[in-house]
Amino acid sequence: MTKFLVSIIIISNLSLPIFSQPTVNGRLVEITNNGTIYVVKVQIATNTGLDILGDATIPFTFNTANIAYVSTTFINFSGGDYYTATATNSPPNRISLNIAIFNAAAGTIVSSAFMDVATITFNTINSTGSSNLTFATPLEFFTPTSIQWNNGTFTGLNTNPLPVELSSFAAKTIDKNKVKLNWKTETEVNNYGFDVERKSNVKGQTSDDWEKIGFVNGNGNSNAPKDYSYIDNNLVGGSKFLYRLKQVDNDGKFTYSDAVEVEVLPTQYELSQNYPNPFNPGTTIKFSLPRATQLKIIIYNMLGEQVATIADGMYESGYHKVNFNAVGLSSGTYIYRITSDSFVETKKMIVLK
Repeated sequence: MTKFLVSIIIISNLSLPIFSQPTVNGRLVEITNNGTIYVVKVQIATNTGLDILGDATIPFTFNTANIAYVSTTFINFSGGDYYTATATNSPPNRISLNIAIFNAAAGTIVSSAFMDVATITFNTINSTGSSNLTFATPLEFFTPTSIQWNNGTFTGLNTNPLPVELSSFAAKTIDKNKVKLNWKTETEVNNYGFDVERKSNVKGQTSDDWEKIGFVNGNGNSNAPKDYSYIDNNLVGGSKFLYRLKQVDNDGKFTYSDAVEVEVLPTQYELSQNYPNPFNPGTTIKFSLPRATQLKIIIYNMLGEQVATIADGMYESGYHKVNFNAVGLSSGTYIYRITSDSFVETKKMIVLK
């Protein structure tokens, strides 16, 4: 009997699961940063994505010379099953987010993707200083049964309260085929400049088909409004164009503006002189269409013999270009002709090898 009981105990002991607590990670995410108000989110995630958060203490410190704490809004852990509070501690640059669960059977599962805990609002005191917003210790997270989770990686912020604040950005047509962009900043910190990017309504383009078309230098650091402009005189790709600004800091960090759209519709059919000309081996031919048109562009030698077709199909209204590669052709003068139901025009090009 004794041996039988011992064997049962051994079997039961071997069948116990090996249990380890989840690892929790945290980060601070900047939401609003306009030189007056500074708002960040506190977010957490676990490596399992399956565990309910019980109680938690989430302390952090910040630079009181540059930002001042205003308020906290808890998001996923407030009300219902939780009691939440924000405690200001000593020293004054430290505060804590405190969470306590009421109903252990109905708490919130912390996902494996970062989820919101709270938003924290600060007032900006020094518009050129650093926030130094950083998680502090001890960081404590518990199950509903008061078993402590493991702490993983917690990422703080060390950003300037005052970024480049873009107050306006607009586009308008000037002349027959140019677009002027105007924008204004209210304040700037560490502003290297702006990449100007464009996207057209050419069929087949996706949301990622942005093209850099220019660069405008920034003013570095400024608390005064600054005006900027850029003229796009190389329209190609249809009649509707989207523009956005990529603001680049001196350290390489960047942010994008919202996009603005402008429509530039040609008033007449036009075939432009190829460029470069003379050329070897490649050149570009541009043409404009006031409406959608079925057309062909054919290259001929001086004997009238067809040597290439570089465009054949339906093109939307707007501004277009095609590229021609003269590899295989000898030096000399050639003719290129655009032909459609409404428009025929011919120009010369020179291949020089």
